[in-house]
Amino acid sequence: MFRGQLFLTIFVFGLSVFCQGTCALEKDDRPSLTIGYVRQTTTNIDDDAIGPTVEYLQEKLNDKYSFRLVALTSSNLISEIKSIKPEFLIVPSEYFIQITASEGLGAHDIAVRKTIFSSDASRSIGSAFITSKNRGDIKTIEDLKGKTVSTADTDTVGDWWAALGEIKRRGLDPENFFSEVRLAPFFFAGVVAEVLSGKSDVGILPTCALEQLQAEGLLSPGAVKVIEAIPNNREQEPFYCARSTVGLYPGTVMASMQNAPDKVVKDITVALFTMPDTNKSEWAVSNDFSEMLALMKDLKFGMFENLRDYSVKNLLKTYSTEIFIVLLVLLFLFLNELRIHRLVDKRTAQLSSALKAKEAAEQEAIEGRKRLSHIERSGVISQMSNIIAHELKQPLGALINYAAVLKLKAKQQGSGDDITAKVISNIDSEARRISSIVDSVRKFAKKEQAPQVPSDLLKITEKALRTFAQQEDPEASIPLKSSVQEAPILADPLSLELLILNIIRNGASASLSDTGKVSIKIDLEDLGNKWLLKISNKGKSLSDTQISRLSSLSESVKPEGLGLGLAIVREIADNHSAALNFERRPGGGVTASISIEKLQRKN
Repeated sequence: MFRGQLFLTIFVFGLSVFCQGTCALEKDDRPSLTIGYVRQTTTNIDDDAIGPTVEYLQEKLNDKYSFRLVALTSSNLISEIKSIKPEFLIVPSEYFIQITASEGLGAHDIAVRKTIFSSDASRSIGSAFITSKNRGDIKTIEDLKGKTVSTADTDTVGDWWAALGEIKRRGLDPENFFSEVRLAPFFFAGVVAEVLSGKSDVGILPTCALEQLQAEGLLSPGAVKVIEAIPNNREQEPFYCARSTVGLYPGTVMASMQNAPDKVVKDITVALFTMPDTNKSEWAVSNDFSEMLALMKDLKFGMFENLRDYSVKNLLKTYSTEIFIVLLVLLFLFLNELRIHRLVDKRTAQLSSALKAKEAAEQEAIEGRKRLSHIERSGVISQMSNIIAHELKQPLGALINYAAVLKLKAKQQGSGDDITAKVISNIDSEARRISSIVDSVRKFAKKEQAPQVPSDLLKITEKALRTFAQQEDPEASIPLKSSVQEAPILADPLSLELLILNIIRNGASASLSDTGKVSIKIDLEDLGNKWLLKISNKGKSLSDTQISRLSSLSESVKPEGLGLGLAIVREIADNHSAALNFERRPGGGVTASISIEKLQRKN
C-alpha cells in the first residue's frame, strides 16, 4: 500500500510537470532544480515523504522553480551524484553520512524527516521484534537465538540494522544469531503474515509500523506481541511507539549540495518547515548523526561495509596509513637494534683490545721486572766473581810456585819416578789453566777483551771435547763431523773454548737418557766466508717460552740455573762478532748454531 502510494504520487507529479511543460512550450524562465533520491527495495514510513514533499514544493514554489526528480542507486551513489550534480538530495541518514564523508560534494543537511510519535528528530527510527501472542517460549531477545526471522528489507535501518544493533549491544553475535532470514513479500503486512502463519518465529518491523498497520485495520490489536517492549511515558520518553531497541536513529534527510544557490536553499528550507505532516511524519531540525555513525561502524554497513572484507588487498587499502606507520616503527626499531649491536660490538672490541693491551703491558712489566732482577743478580754475582777471582789469584800463584819447587827438587835429587813427575806436571798445567780462566773472568767482569790471535776453530772444538771428557764424563763419546781439516779464525782461544764447552755441558746435561748416556753431536760446516759450528742434542721438546728464554739475557731454562753461563756465552760470542742461535729440533732437543767469520790468509 505504501509503495503503491509513493509511485502513484511520483507518477502524477511527473505527469503534471510534463503537461505544464508541454502547455508552456513558448518559454519557461524558471530555474530547474534537480532533486536526487535513493531508490530502495522496499518502502518504510519515511519513504512516503518523497512524493508528498516534492509535490508540496512544486505547489509552494511553482512560480519560482521547476523541479526534476532523479532516482539514484545506493551501489553507485557517490559517482551518480558527481555525474548528475543535483542541487538537493532526499536520502536516508546512513547515506547522508556517506555523502558528507566524500570530498568535493559539499552536502549540508536542511531538515530530517521524523515521525510525529517522536519529539526528537535524531531519535526517530528503531525496530520492534514481534512474534505470535501464542509463543510462550519467546519472551526475551535472547530467546530469539537460532530462530527464523522475517523482514521486509535487510538494507534499511528500521527493518534490519537497528535490530542487529540491539542484539550486539547485549553481547551477542548478530552475524550468526538467527538460523534463517526470510524476505517477506508485501512489505510490513507480509512480515506480520509470516509470523502469524508460523513460517517465521519472529519478525522485524520499523518503529511505528505496527501502530500504523493497526490504525489502517490491517492487523488486529493483540494478534502479535512486541518482545521486550520498552515502556513508553510521553512525559519522560521523547518516543512513544512500540519498540524493542534502545537505540533510535534519525530518518530521511533533505540536504542541499554545494551547487545550490543560497536564495534557493533559503526558499526550500522555509517551505519544508511550513509543510504540514503527511502519513504521520514531518520535517524537523536535527544535526546529530552520531548514533547512526556509531551503528554503522559497529555493524560495518553503509560506508563501513568494506571492513567486512578481510582480504589482504582490502586490509592494505583500509589500513594503509596504520600499516605504513607500523612498518616505519618496525624499521626504526630494526635499524636501532642494528645500531645498538654495532655499538656493542665496537665497545666490546675496544674493551677486548684494552684488556689485551693491559694484559700485554702487565706481562711486559713482569718480564721487565724479571730481567731487571736477573741483571741485578748478575751484577752482584759479577762483582762477587771479580772478588773471588782476585782472591784466587794469589793462592793459584803460590800453587804454581809450589809445583815449580817440587819439579826443581825432583830434578836435583835425580828421582826416576815417572808418576811423580807426571803428577807434578799436571798440577802445574791445571793450576796455570785455572789462572788463565780467572784472568779471563776478571777481564769479562771489567769489560776488557783479551787479544784475539789467529786460531783454528776445529782444534779449539777438539780441545773443548777433551776438557769435557776429562772433567765431566771420560766415557762420553761425542762425534765431531767436519768437512775440513783446518778452520782458521781470529779469536781468543781460551774464551772461545769456554763458549763451546759451556754449550756442550748444557746439551749433555739435557740429553741424558734413562741409561745415563750422553746423546750429542757436533758438525762443522763451511759456509763460504763463514764457519758454522752446530751442537745438537736429543732431549725433551722445549716450548716456545723456553726457546725464547734461551735467547733472553741472563735467563736459564734450568730451575736451578742462574743464567750466567748463557750470559757469558753471549758476551764471548759478541766479542768474536759471532752469531749464536738456538733452534728446536723436530724429534726433540735443541741445536745451538755458532756462525763465525773465517780468517782470510794472504797467499
